[in-house]
Amino acid sequence: MLRKDALSLLKKEGCSEEIIGHSIIVSENALKIAQRINGEIDENIVEIGGLLHDIGRGKTNSVFHGIEGAKILKRYNIDPAFVEICKNHLGSGIEKDEAEKLGLPKKDYLPKTKEERLIAYVDNLVIDGRFVSFDQALEHFKKKIKNERSIKRFLEMNEEFGGYL
Repeated sequence: MLRKDALSLLKKEGCSEEIIGHSIIVSENALKIAQRINGEIDENIVEIGGLLHDIGRGKTNSVFHGIEGAKILKRYNIDPAFVEICKNHLGSGIEKDEAEKLGLPKKDYLPKTKEERLIAYVDNLVIDGRFVSFDQALEHFKKKIKNERSIKRFLEMNEEFGGYL
């Protein structure tokens, strides 16, 4: 899938200009990091996955937007890598017990691949339309997500990718 096709799909599925702008910032910054990692990561999956990760927000702004996004992408027979990014990018991922408490189907929604983890990480570094420092993002994350395991996963993502910022 090409960048222009991903942007077109976001519009077609009802994403606001704000969501599209957020997705562009996530995509561009995740791609910069992927390029610095140099070869250990699929740059196309990072770029397009960064654009498509919030496509479900055209339907809902709730925690269900990841599942909605996955459904949308499956309907278009989009690469399963992008489907998984949609499902697993929320916060630093959601464990099965957390998912059940949130009303999601009882399963893990943890980012598994390097590409999934990178997009989840960068998504948390974009606040109010701006790419912020990790310290700012961590402070925001702790206020928003009061789950120690989620905070620990975000810190682990920073260990994995923060050196490439």
